[in-house]
Amino acid sequence: MTTCVVAEAIDGYRVLFALAELDTDFVNSEVLVADTVDGGPIDEKRGPLRLVVPHDKRPARWVRMLKSIMVTSPKDMD
Repeated sequence: MTTCVVAEAIDGYRVLFALAELDTDFVNSEVLVADTVDGGPIDEKRGPLRLVVPHDKRPARWVRMLKSIMVTSPKDMD
């Protein structure tokens, strides 16, 4: 339960998820990596990839211009 997922944007914006938040055995939600919107490519201000968390009440963990997704544990973050 201490494993984390860090998603980072090109501009350095980072968000953190507990791995359990992404496991369908624990929660009934989804996190998407999108490369299109309404059938077309995502514009340069938001893409080419975007992390979308539809079930969050606010889009604070949505990441535009997604650069990387890393699985880590607290000891790796020191």
